Amino acid sequence: MSNILKTIALLFVFTAGLTTNQVIAQEKYAKAYEEKGDKAFEKGKYEEALENYRMGKKFILNPLRFNYKIAEVCRMQKDYDKAEYWYQKVLIESDTLDINKTFPYLYLHLAEVAKCNGNIVQAQHFLNTCLMDCPDITIRKQAKKELETIRWIFDNDSQEENTTVVNLGHNINDNFSQSNTFVLRDSVLYFTSPIYKEENEDGEIVYSDIFNQIFFSYIDEDFYTPAKPIEIGNVNNKKQNVSNFFFDTLTNIIYFNKSELKNGKEISQIYYTQFSKNKWSSPKIVKQAYDKKSSNSSPIVVRNEAGETYMYFASNREGGFGGYDLWYVNLTNLDSKPINLGNVINTEGNEITPHYCDDESMLYFSSDAHKGFGGFDIFRSEGALNRWTTPENLLQPINSPANDLYPFVNISGEQGYFTSNRKSENNLKNKTCCNDLYRWDKHLPKVSTQKVVEQKAKFNPVFDLPIALYFHNDEPNPGSVSPTTEKSYQECYKQYRLLSNQYKANITRGLADSLEGPALEKMEAFFKEKIDKGMIKLDLLAEYILEQAHAGKQITLHVRGYASALHETEYNHILSERRIVSLENYLKTWQNGRLQPYFEVGRITIERMPVGKLESTSANPTTLEEKRRSVFTLQAMQERRIEIRVVNVK
Repeated sequence: MSNILKTIALLFVFTAGLTTNQVIAQEKYAKAYEEKGDKAFEKGKYEEALENYRMGKKFILNPLRFNYKIAEVCRMQKDYDKAEYWYQKVLIESDTLDINKTFPYLYLHLAEVAKCNGNIVQAQHFLNTCLMDCPDITIRKQAKKELETIRWIFDNDSQEENTTVVNLGHNINDNFSQSNTFVLRDSVLYFTSPIYKEENEDGEIVYSDIFNQIFFSYIDEDFYTPAKPIEIGNVNNKKQNVSNFFFDTLTNIIYFNKSELKNGKEISQIYYTQFSKNKWSSPKIVKQAYDKKSSNSSPIVVRNEAGETYMYFASNREGGFGGYDLWYVNLTNLDSKPINLGNVINTEGNEITPHYCDDESMLYFSSDAHKGFGGFDIFRSEGALNRWTTPENLLQPINSPANDLYPFVNISGEQGYFTSNRKSENNLKNKTCCNDLYRWDKHLPKVSTQKVVEQKAKFNPVFDLPIALYFHNDEPNPGSVSPTTEKSYQECYKQYRLLSNQYKANITRGLADSLEGPALEKMEAFFKEKIDKGMIKLDLLAEYILEQAHAGKQITLHVRGYASALHETEYNHILSERRIVSLENYLKTWQNGRLQPYFEVGRITIERMPVGKLESTSANPTTLEEKRRSVFTLQAMQERRIEIRVVNVK
């Protein structure tokens, strides 16, 4: 007997053994499970929905509608392999004459999951079938647009040259989802991740469904330290989901999303907390972006030249072009209302997770409706507020057949971070279920090795010490009685350099014409040979320190301070210490903070020797003319310095 005949016989026996009442009862059970599954699906509780659909299909002979709903759950869970399997099962087992009426989105969704699996040819086939057979005009219109995207993929199906994408590794990514990167000074990575491991009363590790929290990791070139949750008052806790956050470093404010259920739907609003007086304030809602009927998420903050503060964010509020659109609002004006970024950026689909790069005046965002390779792709557009250029797809390998989200660009587009659920063997449930964090690097064309050798100077600890760094009078923070400062030496250097003409004017005051030229030459030489070269050597020293620290070495700098005799010894001692602190500030902020982590762990230390006036060779001035000359003479300029005398490496 064939398999088909066996199946028919078994079905006959089964149905024959059931009374009408039993059949009605079983359909009732199936319906009850289906309704429970539908409610869970609407709330985004996909595991619960899946379990109810699986239970419900056991009570009926023809579980076609359950198979379709299981496929829908798998699609929403980003399990594209299983979703395609269950959609195909529906396609094979259904009556082809009624399939477009019963499941009008079947071919469209088959195309979607095939595309997300990288099966572009198969996706094209399903879209063509949909275009020919589907009676719904709206669905056919959508299929036609997707076919245009498929043709675009065929035209752009190659990897971008000089661009690499790397997974951030096991110190950052795990079997669950990580997302939403923020990089501070190129040295600290912040992101969100669930804390799913806890210890119970017996000390055993248990897994639980705990909301996302903000984590951090130190960056050392390609290495990321093991991530840890940060302490942010009552924001980072186990009672609320912290997502879509943004650090406004200028105001010490963290903007983030907080969600709550309203009428069975999860609604997100934007909140903020500010660090002041050594504590975080209680979270408050951003009133300008609030809308009780809609979800508002993914805030970022930018400032214009006039000092006005704007927030870009995603929202599904009324007045948009589709699902989620990108909007902006003026935070400086408490009465400001959100304004849509316009139809150049926004589509009938979803535009989410914006990021703005000031260096480029470039908006980065993700969209599932602009032409792309997968569900969501990352795009960029130049402009501001509601004036933008046509969005540009960042192409492969940054974008993929999966969902690519949360772009964060920190070096003028040459390097960036993003979130993706592209296939990974690390994922616990399925290869595409969960998000990992990635970094892209765009490599400039290489110059010849010979040129690099000729142009690249290196610090030599034997010949380049001591390094003398010079200061304008009483800098930094003139008149301060504090031994510390927030200024870096680079700021002091730039300010000093801008005063060169003032120094030239003073040095030639009262001189005969015959002496003026030589005096100007000496002053110019001092700025170039002393002040400028000191800054150049300091930058080379920073590179050398980074190299040694990365190799695991302990570095100690011995720095001595000097001052002119314009002030008393006690003040000069404090001033010299303040100048040494400005050096420390420069090193900590060098190249956006690459050395900062080594200072924090004590691998780089500075031994301060603020000698002050005791090392000055000039007398303490008394008259105004003497004080003027104590500031602008070469002798005085020579004395106002700190020296890096020893660089001890162990």
